[in-house]
Amino acid sequence: MTRIARWATTAAAVAAALGSFAAPAYADVVQPGSPDNPTREVLTAGCASGVDAATVAPTVVDADSAAGFYRCDPVTHRVAAHEGRVTCAPGGLFDWSRGLCEPAAAVPQMATRLTAGKATLSTKPLKVIGLHATLVRARDAGPEDALWHATITFKDTTGKVLCVARTNAAGRASCTADKPRSGADVLKGGYTAEYAGNGAVDGRYATVAPATAQGGIRAVLPPQG
Repeated sequence: MTRIARWATTAAAVAAALGSFAAPAYADVVQPGSPDNPTREVLTAGCASGVDAATVAPTVVDADSAAGFYRCDPVTHRVAAHEGRVTCAPGGLFDWSRGLCEPAAAVPQMATRLTAGKATLSTKPLKVIGLHATLVRARDAGPEDALWHATITFKDTTGKVLCVARTNAAGRASCTADKPRSGADVLKGGYTAEYAGNGAVDGRYATVAPATAQGGIRAVLPPQG
């Protein structure tokens, strides 16, 4: 293939990618209710069982990437971490409200709410047990759907990271800080749980909003001899 031919082939590929918004060229993403495709249901807490694969093709919001989403396997009703993940074409983000890829500026942001609970401080050895937080979609009306597979970072009051965990299908993330870098006095002041949103693509667009919460840490007294 000549240099000109190679250039033409590359240019055609780029043009095809840029033109994907004009004509829905995302082969694996369809608009809900289109007559030639099944309705696409968008889930937040992982794949659901009991769906009719002939009429519904569920997808799951990617809580860590605004440009990605997961497909549900119609047989196992689970997400395949590699095979099931799909990424929108460059310049596009996954519109969780419609179930298709859209230009970044057109995708709304999903409001979230994060709540954190009580953890336990052990001093021999020093560690924080049971750090936990739950991330849900915040709505004025309707259920507060759990957000699955979101990265939650737990920090002490000075901002040092204690541990990091992902949410399960109930939206709950939990972990233990085995070797905290702060002393017991700092740790007794509590902790912060943070969800950074899913704007990791370019740092500007988070289609799932960030959230923070404060949690407490209670000290366990050593046993009396």
